[in-house]
Amino acid sequence: MSESKTTQYSGSGSGSGIGSESRNTSFDHSHEITDFHGHEEEDMGFPERQLTRTQSVIQRVQTKLSFFNEKLESERWMLVRRFFYIYLLMGSLMLSVFSIYWGSMYGRENRMKNLRMLVVIEDDETVNGIPPVIGDHVRQILQSPSARHMGNWLIQNTTEFEQKAAEHNNTIFQEIQRQIHHQNYWSSIYVKKNASSGLYNAIVTGDTSYNVSFNSIVSFYETGRDFMAMNQYVTPTVREIETMVTQSQSDVMSKLLQNANHSKVFSNPDAIKVASTGLDFTFIDARPYSDPVLVAPSQVRLIYTIIITFFAFNFFSDIHRQVSSMGVKVVDLMLYRVISTMITFFFMSLFYSLVTLAFQVDFTKAFGKSGFLVYWMTNFLTMWAVGAMNEAMGMMFILIYPPLMGFWMLFWVILNIAPTFTPLALSPKVYRYGYAMPIYNSYEITKVIFFDTYKGHMGRNYGILVVNVIIATILLLIMFKIFGQTMAKRARAERAKIEEECLQKNCKDRAASVDFEN
Repeated sequence: MSESKTTQYSGSGSGSGIGSESRNTSFDHSHEITDFHGHEEEDMGFPERQLTRTQSVIQRVQTKLSFFNEKLESERWMLVRRFFYIYLLMGSLMLSVFSIYWGSMYGRENRMKNLRMLVVIEDDETVNGIPPVIGDHVRQILQSPSARHMGNWLIQNTTEFEQKAAEHNNTIFQEIQRQIHHQNYWSSIYVKKNASSGLYNAIVTGDTSYNVSFNSIVSFYETGRDFMAMNQYVTPTVREIETMVTQSQSDVMSKLLQNANHSKVFSNPDAIKVASTGLDFTFIDARPYSDPVLVAPSQVRLIYTIIITFFAFNFFSDIHRQVSSMGVKVVDLMLYRVISTMITFFFMSLFYSLVTLAFQVDFTKAFGKSGFLVYWMTNFLTMWAVGAMNEAMGMMFILIYPPLMGFWMLFWVILNIAPTFTPLALSPKVYRYGYAMPIYNSYEITKVIFFDTYKGHMGRNYGILVVNVIIATILLLIMFKIFGQTMAKRARAERAKIEEECLQKNCKDRAASVDFEN
């Protein structure tokens, strides 16, 4: 039996060692082909033993199966199931992640009433028989349902507001400026004292030098608080109130001049000119948005900050892997990882900040010549907070399912910018989690640097950034340890598997060699 088997395997060659090795190789190779194409060859009338011949390239191509061959039915269904699983996974992730950003904008028009607006009406007394027509008219408009839908118009008690102003040694208008600067309100409407009597006297005397707009109604605000929201929501809302006032100006004039000598007034061209001047608001922007390039370092930069730190994770992965293979102690490895991450983001934030400096953005508005240093350190803390989290989650998803890393970055970007690029007053309450996010607090600090907005919140903003840095760094260390242990365990398992396969292969080779020699 041994002889016949040996003759079948060896073919017609000599029995030398080299010849037997080549014949054994030919047998192994043909055995692989027989597993996949054996039945097809039998159907074509070829004996099974003929597959031991060395196959040419043309023969290999000729023995390929059609994708729709019935023998591949199980493989096709396996592919369909895998495609369906991936579609389901990606669809679920897209629906959940993108819904976070879409949700921050949903129903925004119904939340305009959450915008706090300061209203001070000093024109509230009758002076020399002239009633406070302008003040009463503005009050009536702001209390209408249509106006209340556009904002939360908080009409102040004049006496109480005067006391508040006196506490800070301010005039009424100075106190309005202070309240707006401290971000207690988004904007203001100030009807000046004696606005009605002043306009009446200017009409009667024909005083064309009288500034009807400035001496009647003033709106004070700071665009730098949120230059996108102010231009898109706040200022247009105040202008709608202005339109409502001017459209009904004829009623104001008729009440204002009801006791005046109409023939005398309207016979004077100058009086007619003053009376026909619109009650337009005077808008005073204390922190104007004047440099279009600020969009990049203020808002868009925040998205790029997260993305560039994710790139750093990929760039330095080979170096980290090399250090891990040096046989260094675990404690030293963890220390290395923290220090290397900190140094990496320190220099990356410098290069990132230099881009803004290169385009001649003014850093001196709030902190003088130290403005660039403040900006750099803010970028450093921001990169450290979001970058360390990227590295920690990157290691986690490598262990779980590497394709999820892209969706993690997308989720991390949207989770940060959803409460940042939209005023939280216009978003659902759930988005108030943004107060704890690194990007939101970085954005608030950036507005102080570029627009000299209120500095009173900077301590809180930096504190939250530092807390985010600590949490992300601790999570990075934990994931680094888990990652190392898991990868080492997998490596040992893979090595054991390879050794077992090699051992089994050696046993088979020895058995075949003994069988051949017999």
